[in-house]
Amino acid sequence: MSVRRLKELKVGAGGGSTEKPLRIEKPLVLMFEEDGQTICHIHPTEGYDQRQYGLLICDLVRHLAGAFDVAEDDVWKWVDRERHNPTTEIIQPS
Repeated sequence: MSVRRLKELKVGAGGGSTEKPLRIEKPLVLMFEEDGQTICHIHPTEGYDQRQYGLLICDLVRHLAGAFDVAEDDVWKWVDRERHNPTTEIIQPS
């Protein structure tokens, strides 16, 4: 993988205002939709490997369960289904 680390991302706050932009420094992963495709940029920081990203995935599952007010196991069921039978194409230009 080509390592070009994104150091800063500025996003306009509510309504596109740039008066108080949201500033993200040292993002680890950026995922977004563009032209109907899911794009994934991975920007590992020094010392990160698949183990640290595995921990991030676990944290994300917990956050998703909380955000959607469902049991963590319900999210893991869907993760396991997708892991064993991928149904989505993710473009990774990183």
